Amino acid sequence: MDIVLLYIGAYLLGSIPTAYLIGRIVRGVDIRGYGSGNVGSANLYEHVGKKWVYPVATVEVLVKGALPILVAVHVLEISRSSAHLIGPGLLAISGNNWSIFLKLQGGRGIAVTGGTLLALTPILAVVCAIISIGGWKIGKSSGLWVLISLILLPLWSYLLHENLLDQNLNMVWYSLGLLGIVILKRLSANWTPFPGGVSRKKVLFNRLVRDRDVSDRTGWVRRVPDRSF
Repeated sequence: MDIVLLYIGAYLLGSIPTAYLIGRIVRGVDIRGYGSGNVGSANLYEHVGKKWVYPVATVEVLVKGALPILVAVHVLEISRSSAHLIGPGLLAISGNNWSIFLKLQGGRGIAVTGGTLLALTPILAVVCAIISIGGWKIGKSSGLWVLISLILLPLWSYLLHENLLDQNLNMVWYSLGLLGIVILKRLSANWTPFPGGVSRKKVLFNRLVRDRDVSDRTGWVRRVPDRSF
């Protein structure tokens, strides 16, 4: 019963739309109607103010991402080698990406993902951060390098599990589940309709690789979608 409550709590905690609430409180706007339409820190930065990114990111990393796992380990005393520890992190990310409070819309879950990795295996969180940030600094494409870091995550998990992790192969399965969630979120893109005049294959490629519908990042993050909420 404790496991079930933990899983439900992780999803509900992840579902709290932090960036959406800040947009409503600070500017009275629904950030789903601005820029990328994403309920996350990047869209908040562009359309509400950069000073709000830091508190939102902190909540998403430490509260929505790390807390469910820390509760599982330190309160419920679930062993770090237990497969039950896979659930809270994946459900917290799923809640963030498909929030029950926003008609199953939400953010991309990157900050929440970082929080779960930090709580599970800090070394893998650092490796992913180095690849994502380093690649972005070099190639100026955060979406691509985040994807690359997550594609490599199952490999790092497998190579390091005997020496650095006390979780058997659970982190490998966790990493694969995480990658699946991220890919599904990118392709579904908050249920945004396909834009006219562009082939679906190209849109899906852009969503998967660039994490947006079009090649032009500047135009994308500054746009105002036609649909209303």
